Amino acid sequence: MYPKSDYPLIEQAVKSFGLMFHSLKVAPNSLTTHGKHGDKHYKISIDGLFYSIRLLPEKRYAESALSRSTPDLLTEQLRYSDYLRANGIPFMKRVQPIHEGLFTTVQDPTGQKWTCCLFHWMAGHHVTANTMHSAAQIGTLARQLHDLSRNYQAFHFPFVDHTVAYQRWFHDLQELSFSSMPESVRDSFQEYLSLAHQHIDVAKHRNHFSTQPVISTDLNSLNFLWNPNQKIVGIVDHEHIGATDRVQDLAWLIKWYARTESIESHDVSGHLAKSLLAHYNSPTVLVPKDNARLASLLWLSGCFNLHFVEQTTHLMQEAGQDSELYNSLQLHFETYRLRGERLTGLLS
Repeated sequence: MYPKSDYPLIEQAVKSFGLMFHSLKVAPNSLTTHGKHGDKHYKISIDGLFYSIRLLPEKRYAESALSRSTPDLLTEQLRYSDYLRANGIPFMKRVQPIHEGLFTTVQDPTGQKWTCCLFHWMAGHHVTANTMHSAAQIGTLARQLHDLSRNYQAFHFPFVDHTVAYQRWFHDLQELSFSSMPESVRDSFQEYLSLAHQHIDVAKHRNHFSTQPVISTDLNSLNFLWNPNQKIVGIVDHEHIGATDRVQDLAWLIKWYARTESIESHDVSGHLAKSLLAHYNSPTVLVPKDNARLASLLWLSGCFNLHFVEQTTHLMQEAGQDSELYNSLQLHFETYRLRGERLTGLLS
C-alpha cells in the first residue's frame, strides 16, 4: 500500500500541471519495485483518466555510486522522448506543464523538493520469459533506436563508459579484508577478481566505430509493454536515457533477452541471443574487433554488476562474523562463474 502521506504531494504535483479535477485516485501499489533512486512512482486516475506520475527527489541515488539526475539532464531526456515519439517509437507520452518547461517542482511539508514528471498511462503487459519472437522484436527496435539517435541534432548527453563503474567496483572489492578466509575461498575470490580484471581490460578498449555514441535508455523487460498479439506497444522509462555505444548497449540487451525464464533467472539461450543480433543486423555496424569487447561487456553486465558487488560485500561481511557462511560465499562465486560461462557462450 502506498503511504497515505504521499497523497497531498501527489495532489500538489497534479495541480502543478494545471490539471483541475473532481476526482484524484492513487493506485494502492507503488510502481517502483526496486532501486536506490528514491523516486515515488504511482499510477493515478484523474477524473477517470489514467496517468503515470513520478516524483524525483533532489538527491537521487543518495547512497549509491550511480549517476544522479540534474534538471538539465532531465530536460534533455524528456526532449529526446518527444523526438522518439515523433519518429514512430511508442515511448510514453508526457503531459505538458502550464509553463514552457518539461516538468514541475513541488515541495512536501518537510521542505524537501520533488521534481514531477507526468505521463499518459500506457496499457500492456511485461514479457520476462523470452521467445525467439520477443528477442527478434527487441533486436529490431534497438536498431531503430540506435539509428534514430545518430540523426538527433541536439546531442547534449555526456557519454557513459560502463567500465568506469566496473573499475571502481573492482577496487572496492580488492579493499575488502579476506585474510581470515579459508584458503579455498580466498583462491576462488582472487581468481574471480583476476577474471573480472581481464574482462575490464578488454572492455575498456573501444575501436574507432565503437567510440561513436548512440543514445539509449534502460531497455530491460520491465520497461517494455506488449499487447496480446505480442507486439511492443510501449516503452515506459526515461530517467536512464543517455549516451553510450552500440556494443555496450547490446551487451545488456543480450543479457536481458537471452533469458528463457524470469528476469531473475540465469538460464539463457544462444538461439535467443542470435535472434536478437540477427534482427539488429549487427554485421552492418559491428566489426570483428568488437567481438571480444562484446563478450567481455556481456560477462561484466551479468557477473560484475552492482547486484553482484553488493551481494559479495554482504556475504564477506557475514562470513567474517560466522565462519560457516564461507560455504555460501564459495557457492556465490561458483554460481556467477558458471553464469559467466553461459553468457559468453551465447556468442559462440
